Amino acid sequence: MTVPDDHPDRSDPLARLRDAGFDLDAFDDDQLDLLAGLSTDELTVLLDIRERIGEVRPEVELHGHEMPMTIGGLLF
Repeated sequence: MTVPDDHPDRSDPLARLRDAGFDLDAFDDDQLDLLAGLSTDELTVLLDIRERIGEVRPEVELHGHEMPMTIGGLLF
């Protein structure tokens, strides 16, 4: 998922994660600080994985129920 260089959220990892559909409401301040400090490369990896999952979403939904995308849900 490429964000143009002039996009206002380019330097805000949390905004980019939210825009990509990640549910960050369940995270505490320490976890959000960690996510906010992701490097561009780390953020790109998470967003690329999210995009790929979105492309096959019907095949990866749990028992047909809509589930919010969280970082934990993505990695575990």
